[in-house]
Amino acid sequence: MSNRHFDWFKKHETEDEVQHKLQRLYGLACDRLAMKPDSGFIAAAMAADPEEARRDPVRRLAHHLFTYKLAMPSGAWGLLGLGLLHSVLLEVAREDGKKPAPVRIPRTEAHDLNGLASRLLLPEVDQKDVRRAAAFVEYLLKAKGARGFIKFGRKMGANGNVDAASEAVAGISAGALELKWQDAIRAGTPERGPTHLVVWVAKAAARHKMLLFWFLLANAVQILYAVYVPLWLQALFDEGIKPSDVAIIRTYLAYLTWGFLAASFFGVILDYTVAKLGPRIINDLRARMFAKINNMDARELASSDTDEIIADFSNDITVVEKAVIWAVPGLFSKGLMLIGSVVVAFSLDTQLAIATLVSLLIAFWLPRGFSKRAVRYNYERGAEDARVAHVVKETLLMQRVIRIFGLRELQAKLFTGQLGRLFNASYHQYFSSGLVGRLTSFGVSAAQLLVIGLGAMQSVEGEVSSGTIVAFITLLLTIGGAAGFIGAQLPLLIQGVGGLERVQALLGKPDAAPDPERPESIGGKVSSLRFDEVSFSYDGSTSTLDKVSLTIDCPRRVMVVGPSGSGKSTILRLIENQFSPGSGHVRVNGVDMRLLGEEQVRQLISLVPQETILFQASVRENIRMGKLKATDAEVEAAAKAADIHPIIMSLPDGYDTDVGEGGSKLSGGQRQRIAIARAILHDPQIMLLDEATSALDPASRVAVEETLRKVTQGRTVVAVTHDLTQCEQADLVYVVKAGRVVESGTHQSLLDADGVYADLWQRSVIAGAEGVVPREQLLDRLRKRPLLQGVPAEFLERLLARMTVETVGPDTVLIEDGQPASRLIFITQGEAQQSVRLPDGTFMPVEVLEAGDALGENAALEKAEEFTRVVARKPCHLLTIDHATLRGLLAAHPEVEQRIVSTFTPRYEAMMKHYTWLKLQVPTL
Repeated sequence: MSNRHFDWFKKHETEDEVQHKLQRLYGLACDRLAMKPDSGFIAAAMAADPEEARRDPVRRLAHHLFTYKLAMPSGAWGLLGLGLLHSVLLEVAREDGKKPAPVRIPRTEAHDLNGLASRLLLPEVDQKDVRRAAAFVEYLLKAKGARGFIKFGRKMGANGNVDAASEAVAGISAGALELKWQDAIRAGTPERGPTHLVVWVAKAAARHKMLLFWFLLANAVQILYAVYVPLWLQALFDEGIKPSDVAIIRTYLAYLTWGFLAASFFGVILDYTVAKLGPRIINDLRARMFAKINNMDARELASSDTDEIIADFSNDITVVEKAVIWAVPGLFSKGLMLIGSVVVAFSLDTQLAIATLVSLLIAFWLPRGFSKRAVRYNYERGAEDARVAHVVKETLLMQRVIRIFGLRELQAKLFTGQLGRLFNASYHQYFSSGLVGRLTSFGVSAAQLLVIGLGAMQSVEGEVSSGTIVAFITLLLTIGGAAGFIGAQLPLLIQGVGGLERVQALLGKPDAAPDPERPESIGGKVSSLRFDEVSFSYDGSTSTLDKVSLTIDCPRRVMVVGPSGSGKSTILRLIENQFSPGSGHVRVNGVDMRLLGEEQVRQLISLVPQETILFQASVRENIRMGKLKATDAEVEAAAKAADIHPIIMSLPDGYDTDVGEGGSKLSGGQRQRIAIARAILHDPQIMLLDEATSALDPASRVAVEETLRKVTQGRTVVAVTHDLTQCEQADLVYVVKAGRVVESGTHQSLLDADGVYADLWQRSVIAGAEGVVPREQLLDRLRKRPLLQGVPAEFLERLLARMTVETVGPDTVLIEDGQPASRLIFITQGEAQQSVRLPDGTFMPVEVLEAGDALGENAALEKAEEFTRVVARKPCHLLTIDHATLRGLLAAHPEVEQRIVSTFTPRYEAMMKHYTWLKLQVPTL
């Protein structure tokens, strides 16, 4: 989130002033959550992560409050943590000490809590989403109190499930909670009704002048015929039939006949124009939507829900199209017909006309309140449609995993639950929309009965002629038919309003920065790529990159390495010019990349991503995406350079073989080679490799890496990798940690420096699944682990001989709390989450363990018990040894056993007390 409005930390640099502000922040948060402040809490929060405390004390304090004081799971941090922090900071920022106004958002933004919670867990957090979260937090605290807020957060779980939390706290679905939240909003933009859609269609139709002209002319003829018929019938009865004047009768019958023929002819013209005008308006809208997703700001696109965007192109655009083609033209015609009929009524009889007008106004006023509610229910129905689409898409994409792990029943249960929520949303949508039409029809029918009764009484008393009565009955039939049509079309119109609002929400998202009017030129070949004091933040608060400076003399092969979350991939995104630095410059040949223009940047750069998804087209067309005007010979030359030509020729249709959705008909290595061929065909001066081989099997990885080395000769390569063995081939290595470049040099010089890179080298791939690490090197790495420092070489030899290499998938439980310490584990690749179990059964995250970390050290002790739970976050390679084998090995080396036991027994006791203390800090509900 952004703290740019709260710059007092920049103004007040003394420690006392910062502490004062933190105390106020902490006190206000405790006040909101009905908790008693702890005098030592802020110091404990800062000590828990000194680096973050120095960089961002506000976020450090908020994280500590959420994690340790509230015992919130990680999934609740984005929606509730950032929301609460933003809301409290608004109050802290007031120097007059008064309460700030509540965070206000439009009602149209009070929706999609699940999507909002998911986006706020991403590194790239939109400030608008944080504001929405703050508005929801204030609503939740007001509606459910502090206890309800805390319970809501804990029930969200690690995956941020708002549905489960809403059911537990409010007893309703997340969709129903969103409606209650919308009802509670008093300020913001006014709700939009059917008029909004009609006005939008009128503006869209104005771009097609000729079709609009014929549409209006055809409507004019139809309306004139409809309003003149009662007048002609009055004259026919009063001037022709009553006095038996044959000439008058013939004249008005001719009027009626020719009017009928003209109205019928122009009715066909009207149908023709609507059939062409409607699809053109919708296609214009589709084109704008497609242009929006192509031109959207990269941060906004990354934080958007793709299922919602797809639903905009399918469900939402469909209901808008139906409204544009069927509802709006009919409402326009029938509305004018109603107005014309009322005007004619006044020319016939004032008293009957006034009665008709008043009755119609009441009839159309009655459903006004219901129509806005129906629009909101329709909006909610669209969100539920998107969630159903998400479950279906996920089931299709994960079908292999679902079948292997027997997850069909689980997915079916998830889908059934979502269908239940869709049913409720559909029920409210259709019932409320139908009620609007029903009330309108009821009011119009009542008006007809009233006017007919009044006219009959006037006729009996001789106040009006029989021709006038016939004309009025005809008018009432016309009015009734028009009003009935309007009532029947209102539900369709309401659905269209909801769909249009969601589409306009997409169109309202910000575009990427435009190209400069006069792009500068780099003046030939790329000779240098430079970062000058570049800082960047996804969320406006925590810096992903902090004053990064680096220089690459081209062409060179450069590796960017560092721990997870250090900012490596962000460096690539800035070179791609996807994002702009918050401060500083990324320069090519001394020219800021923002001044080069999109076309020039794209000519210079090509990318081979970590996970290659191909277009559903032929192999040839996928390669040709690198250079759209390439000949077949050029395509095949690129394929040969990428060592994929023989494989392509073995496919059923060779280069014309369809690769399937996302490239599903090809293996991962084949897809990656096609991506390399595409990049080669593009002929870039700068090749970006973003973990280009990490998703491949060992054999494919080695082969693809060799191909990459071959095809990148003579080019500048900037590669992000976790595999430090690739750095041995690099000309230059930059080491990034916590958003800063901390080291640079060659592989050997960095090892000799014995700094961050040397530590990463020791921690990385102690024993890869491919078994390529030499035994001596492996022993040396083990020897430098804290647990094994100073032990005899003989013990290490025996330990290594008894250890087993394992590979586990995400979500695998490595250690279970409360169970005997059963094995010692070294993580050689991957990440794991260490958590402590709370009294209510939920887990509080404690630490993320990475490659090189050890866990289960208590297995070295007799009768030790684990007090944390460790679960793999990513696929992990492990070196493991069970408790019995380890104890036997220690028994054979008493001096080692004494050293390890004497070191870890007090540590075990201290950690047990620490985790017990953590649990006691959690407030009970």
